[in-house]
Amino acid sequence: MIQRIQSVFLFASLCFLVPMFFAPVAELIYETDILAFNLTGFYQVEAGVTTPVGSQYSILAFGILICALNLVAIFMYRRRVLQLRLCIYNILLLAGLIGVVLFVLYNVRDVRSVSFCLPAVFPVISMILHYLAFRGIRKDELMVQALSRLR
Repeated sequence: MIQRIQSVFLFASLCFLVPMFFAPVAELIYETDILAFNLTGFYQVEAGVTTPVGSQYSILAFGILICALNLVAIFMYRRRVLQLRLCIYNILLLAGLIGVVLFVLYNVRDVRSVSFCLPAVFPVISMILHYLAFRGIRKDELMVQALSRLR
């Protein structure tokens, strides 16, 4: 039953994660330049033109893994216990992604300031949606177990 509310939460979580690959998560302001950062790497912003400066393959792989597990969890509606585990793994991976992004951004040298953009909040929103999906899946599993005891 793909139309369950848990699947909607997981799909909404995926919809929040995908824009992080394209939209800038943060902007690093140097003395003369501005670098934008998204999950694929750093980009120099100059007169409306963005040119790639550096890539972050580890963060990109982290993001792809999270999106792939999220997509798999959406279609595991018949195996609720596995879907529960995937939700927990995704919550942990999202917390790790937040930590890695913060680590990378605050370890860049010669930066005058770091300003976060709206997509920086998306992993937190995604974690909340995963938790709501976890609660719904657990409620369904407890209901199925209760019905099995009645037989």
